[in-house]
Formats: sequence, structure tokens, C-alpha cells
Amino acid sequence: MIRTTALVLVILLQVARTAEAMPPQAFVKAGENGQAVLMSRLNECYALTPAHVIGDGFFATLVGGSSARPRGEADLLQRFGYDLAVLRVTGAITDNCDFDLGGSFSLDRVLSTAANGQIVSVNSDGSLSRREVRVSDVGLLYLRVSPVGPENQLFKGLSGSLLALDDAPAGILMSVDPQTAEGKVLRFDRAVETVRPFFGMKTTSQGAESASLESEVANEGNLAEIVERWSSPAVSAEYRVSNLVDGVDAGTVWLAEPEGFPIEVVVDLKGDRVHPIDRVVLVGEGVTPLERLPRDFELLVSTREDGGWMPVFSGTYFTSDNSKLVVFAPVRARKIMLRIYSHWGDSMGVGLSDFVVRPE
Repeated sequence: MIRTTALVLVILLQVARTAEAMPPQAFVKAGENGQAVLMSRLNECYALTPAHVIGDGFFATLVGGSSARPRGEADLLQRFGYDLAVLRVTGAITDNCDFDLGGSFSLDRVLSTAANGQIVSVNSDGSLSRREVRVSDVGLLYLRVSPVGPENQLFKGLSGSLLALDDAPAGILMSVDPQTAEGKVLRFDRAVETVRPFFGMKTTSQGAESASLESEVANEGNLAEIVERWSSPAVSAEYRVSNLVDGVDAGTVWLAEPEGFPIEVVVDLKGDRVHPIDRVVLVGEGVTPLERLPRDFELLVSTREDGGWMPVFSGTYFTSDNSKLVVFAPVRARKIMLRIYSHWGDSMGVGLSDFVVRPE
């Protein structure tokens, strides 16, 4: 009898741990119908959902994914790159909002072992639906999933659903290709790192580095040599694009006309050869007003003379940042591209004072 009771307790504990590993979800009604993942930060509840679900509005109603069908309301706080939005949630739905935004979300193990998973979504009545999918492609930013059989088809209205692999959150469904029925899933670790700075939290990659931004900028050895090409003209000769690689000098600034986003700048590394790199420093000191700083950006690298771009990082540059240290997995690169998707709203220009590439 004692052994049976102990076995039951072990099983219940394993079930509880599995439940704790998955964040609560909600059905969202806003500009469109969609889904949201609920996360907590300092006793407040927040909803993470695709920005296109919210549309041009600022308010949403939610239904929690449980038999109690708890309801909630949410107000938009911020839109981010990758079509993400964060909303502050109130109402009964917050009672089970206990998935910590500050937790650790490593996908290395699960992506190396799991080929099949589930797209989990909440129906308007609070019930859960699970659709079996196969992971068809794994990238630094996105996963691709294909439905397993006609009964598991993906469709519009499921945006924001959670991809579960081995009972762990692996990604957020962002869109479905109507031609192939394949789902485009933003990696869960990438989604979390994108929104963490909004709450004053370090990203995982930033937290792993002990070097200060000041020492990174001050050190010699910038591999960025020349700006090869750019997509938007400078505001004037004073703000020419070559100012990005003229040495760390807050007296010189690059400002481009803020039209035709994304704005791209391609920088050649020294010696016209491939270098191992693992960090970039974006320097904004000297850019005024602060509304001229980039907001959502992406870094891509290439080992070729032309093309062959691979994304290595994306994030948000906040106006409170004099400099932003970006650390990523070591890669080999001949060229590096800065792609700016948005800025903080100034109509005259967008730019930085320096672009520093560090060797591994």
C-alpha cells in the first residue's frame, strides 16, 4: 500500500512539473481572433501575441484555456519586431498567470531530439485543441512545421498558438502558408529575448557576458573596415554613412532618411577575408534627439562576396541605451549587415554613431 501511494505521488509530481513547464494560453479577440501566451513579471500578467492579431487597436478581450473559462481584458503596451506585441492583462484570467518571464528557455536539447510536436490553441469556449505537427526546418529565428494528416490542418485564426515539443514551449505560431499549409513559428527563446528588454531585463546572451559595454567599445580591434553599400541616403554630408566606421567618436553620427524600412547597411570586415566573430556593439551616443535611434533591428552575416546572408541576432535598441552589446553564437563572416526595421519616431532621420565588430 505504501509503495502504491508513493508511486501515485511520483506520477502526480511529474504531471505537475509538466503543467508548470507550459505557460498558460488564451483565446484573443481584438482586430482579429487569435491566441496569446500568458507570462508573469513582478506579480503582473502579460500576454504575448502576434501584433497582427491586435491590428491597429489597443485593446483585447481574452478567454483562458481551462474548464473555468476565466475571462480577462488586455491593453497594448508595446509592438516589437517579428510581429510581436505585449499587452497588460487584468481580470480573473490572471489567477493562473504564473509562468515567469525571467525563467531560462533553452531549446538546444528539445530541438536536437524532437521531430514531432503539437500546436496548442484555445477555443473561444476555453477548451484546448491540439494539432499534431512535424518540424520540417529549424533556423536561428523561425521553425517550420507541417501538419500530420488532414485532421491537423493549420489555418488563419491560430496565430499566437504555442508549439509544444516534449511538453516544453518551443515557439509561437505566426502565420500559415496558404499554398503549402506549413506554419511559420517564431522560436520561443527568440520571442522572450525580444520582449525582455522592455521590462528592464537582460537577454540570455547578454546575461552570459561579464564584459561591460564600456570595455567592449574602448578596446582596439574593430573588424568593421568600410561600409560597402546602404539602402537609404544620408540626411546630409555631415551625417554620411562612413561615420559608422570612423572610430568610436560621439562627434560623428550617421543619419539616414527614415523612409523605406527596412534600412540596410552592409559592412566589409578587415582584410577582405573571413573572420570568426561573436559580438557587435551598436553605439548610439551622440545621436540626438533620442527618437532618431533605431528601434527593432537585425544582424546578418555572410562569408561570400555577394549574398548568402544568415541571421544571427535580432532585438530592440531602447532610447535608454548609450550602447548596445549584442552577443551571439560564434560564426564566420566576411561581411555583416545591419537591418533596421523601425525607429523611435523622428521624421528627420535614423542612425547611430558607431558600428563595432569584435573578433571571437
